[in-house]
Amino acid sequence: MTATAHGTNDGTPDRDGLPRPGKPPGLTRLTTGIRDPSARGIASHVAELIRSGELTPGDRLPQVRALAEVLRVSPATVSSAWALLKKRGLIVGTGKSGTRVTGPVGLVTHIEPASIVHARSDLRLLYPDLGLLPLLAPALASAADLPGLDEYYDSPILPALRAVVEPGWPYRAEAYAVANGASDAVWTVLQSLSVPGDRIVVESPSQPQMLHLMHDLGLTVIEVPYLDDGLSSARLADALKTRPVAVFFQPRAQIPTGFATVERRARRIAALVGLQPSTVVVEYDDLNSLSSKELYSVGQHLPEQTIHIKSYEKSYGPDLRLAVVGAPSARMNLIHAQIRLTRQWTSRILQNALAWLLEDEQTSDGIAHARDVYAERLSVLTGLLRDRGVEITGSDGFCAWIPVRSEARTVEYLAAHGVLVLAGATSYPSRGPAHIRVATSRMEPAMSHRLADLLAESTTIPD
Repeated sequence: MTATAHGTNDGTPDRDGLPRPGKPPGLTRLTTGIRDPSARGIASHVAELIRSGELTPGDRLPQVRALAEVLRVSPATVSSAWALLKKRGLIVGTGKSGTRVTGPVGLVTHIEPASIVHARSDLRLLYPDLGLLPLLAPALASAADLPGLDEYYDSPILPALRAVVEPGWPYRAEAYAVANGASDAVWTVLQSLSVPGDRIVVESPSQPQMLHLMHDLGLTVIEVPYLDDGLSSARLADALKTRPVAVFFQPRAQIPTGFATVERRARRIAALVGLQPSTVVVEYDDLNSLSSKELYSVGQHLPEQTIHIKSYEKSYGPDLRLAVVGAPSARMNLIHAQIRLTRQWTSRILQNALAWLLEDEQTSDGIAHARDVYAERLSVLTGLLRDRGVEITGSDGFCAWIPVRSEARTVEYLAAHGVLVLAGATSYPSRGPAHIRVATSRMEPAMSHRLADLLAESTTIPD
């Protein structure tokens, strides 16, 4: 029997077969160090306890009223703090099982062996397979004789890169810029469009990292469901009544659902947004050429109000750290001003390397092969789960979006068996149907066969 900071826990299963979660941390220990008893102050303190490892995945948090009484604040304040932590993906759950720690999103957290075994498989992160990335050496070497190298630079994009990117852009954009990766591109675009407190329409569910970014920018998220063929038109029409600065969504290989926007939906979005000239559509094509679906862009119908972002990280290499933004000239002036204010320009060595890769026939063949491999990996796992009675509808991308009965207990159960997955709550701006997100990008077919029974079994665990 092992003693932890949360009490004694022998790791034995409870009556329904699940590993017994850690006892709730003592109220005194949890509240010590809270100097700001506001919702944000409480959330910040608990987040630090989670990140430092003092609170670990599976730990239950105190009841809202009990904590509120100790802190001498209203239960609504504690509930608001819990809501902030849920948005950050640090906690999950309500109802019978209470609120529990899920851990820092995207980080491998130390887990006490007494409560949860060490993970054999971390399926939370959507990383490309290193073996499917193109070789960078010849591309980087091609920049050695680049004219003007190491001179200060003020152009938003290297002419050689624009010349390669522009012919394949989904519509005729007026101007282009390069960002230091996908997150930098989205941050720069939204920063140029908004001020804290502005409203933004966002697909639901979406990528946790993008939701965090919008939260950090102080934006008010108005969520619109992403259906199996794109954004809900009825909900989008209602959301546009709030006069948002932007509508953000992924047009294909949508993370986490694997859905894609069809042409009819793209036309409808253009028609609705076109009624509000102050609102801009921001499309984020994360997987880019690795997606197996056709790209239908709103920019094909509404170029004057569309900003399209293409990431090249998952397809050509995370260390290239490159994304390209296409936008109307007036909008690009604001975006470029933001670039000059922060990082001035993106490395011409990396821009030239990407241009070289995009023109290289062998690299293009490798990208096509990678697209087929990723599609097969997702198809194998989802097919095995469907054979076991699990309904999965997405068919494109780097992950399977699996419906479950209880997110918190499913995440615990899988962790107890050495498999780490992402709780679906991290992908919703507020709340949504219970799911888990399982990365398939590095999942060989043999691994899918090995995990299929365990994953299918986990979906039926009750709350």
